[in-house]
Amino acid sequence: MSAELSPAELTAQLQSIRKQLIAMSLLHQPAELSDAQKQSIREALLWLNDNSEYQTLGICASDVEAAEAALKGYVAALSQPINVDVPAQAGAVFLKFNTLKNVWYLDSYSGDSRGVLVTYHTSEPELDDVNGTYGPFPLDLFS
Repeated sequence: MSAELSPAELTAQLQSIRKQLIAMSLLHQPAELSDAQKQSIREALLWLNDNSEYQTLGICASDVEAAEAALKGYVAALSQPINVDVPAQAGAVFLKFNTLKNVWYLDSYSGDSRGVLVTYHTSEPELDDVNGTYGPFPLDLFS
């Protein structure tokens, strides 16, 4: 948690981050981002990460290899590096991962959305606004 911030500063920081990320969440596909925008998004996601207890990732990708690569990149940045052995599957996929339990779920996906949704979870009342889902973000944001 951001212990060095006063409650008012914490609220202001959280509001700023949510405003930035909610704009991204209005999209059906990840936006084309400049390097500076990618860095800003990474910093915002990592700040929320530091102020949450765990995360759930939802990854929509054209194939299982892209989904697995995105999963490994995001989890390494947000939690800890993991070894997953996602089975081969043809076509577009939806891959869900819970960083608290280190469990995943894989299914075929017929939609046209692509990218990563990140859901943050906290039970701290003063950080209730951390709870939420943001994205879609580029599959390679943390690659």
